[in-house]
Amino acid sequence: MNSFVGIEIDGEKMYMMAETLDGYQEHTVSTGPDCTAVQLQQDIEDFVAKLPYRPSGIGMGMPGLVVGNDKVELSHVIPALTGVTADMFATKAHIPVAFINDVKAATMAEAAHFTDNETGIVIMSDAFIAAGVVVSGELQLGAKGWNGELGYMILVVDGEPVMLDNLSSGYVIMKQTDMDDATLRERLEAGDEHVKDLVRQAGLYFGYALTNLIHLYNPDTIVVGGSTPTYKGYMEAAQAALEEYALPELLKCCTITTPKIHNQVIAFGAREWIRKVIG
Repeated sequence: MNSFVGIEIDGEKMYMMAETLDGYQEHTVSTGPDCTAVQLQQDIEDFVAKLPYRPSGIGMGMPGLVVGNDKVELSHVIPALTGVTADMFATKAHIPVAFINDVKAATMAEAAHFTDNETGIVIMSDAFIAAGVVVSGELQLGAKGWNGELGYMILVVDGEPVMLDNLSSGYVIMKQTDMDDATLRERLEAGDEHVKDLVRQAGLYFGYALTNLIHLYNPDTIVVGGSTPTYKGYMEAAQAALEEYALPELLKCCTITTPKIHNQVIAFGAREWIRKVIG
């Protein structure tokens, strides 16, 4: 049995999970921009106290820039997480804790399905866009663990530099249409040409970014997850851009697919991360 706890934190909730003999023990609490670190500490303490065993470690998927595996340098999603360190969440039982960026946690979860010599990229595209890269089983981190900020990739539009987040993210699509997610999907299904054009344009720019990644990394697999790529027409436009601009030899050896884990992927990946950190 896996005796590690996996935790996933985003702007709306914190999800905690641990494996027991009777299945997964799970608990979810609300977060939000006004959530405090003390509140999260107490919620984790309460969850761990109810487990039928002392966990070997706690992995936490954190929204923001994570330094190494023990400090959040910056979090726009939950400001109170900026500057927090892993030892603050060790609980009274002094359980080892390791942080990992949320998208890199998703990458760890998907990487469990890669072969040992595979180069894989995992992209999560929801409100904003980020990526993780695994080469031969090793998560690529960069100088401080901040690589993979795909949403900050610069493309040139009408002669001006624009970040991919401002071209292809769910946030920008909803801002352009002035619709929430549910309404946007309804209008796409109804064939609203204006909405369809905006989604296609966003998907096209996303396809340019995928083309750049294929040329940079020559990956075996690109996993595209998150809610934005599920908008009708988005990935079709991205695929069209790939077919037009990617080198055929590189595109041919790259499989573009969807995540194998559909729910709480960040928590599962964070659990894999703490197990790897402890060794």
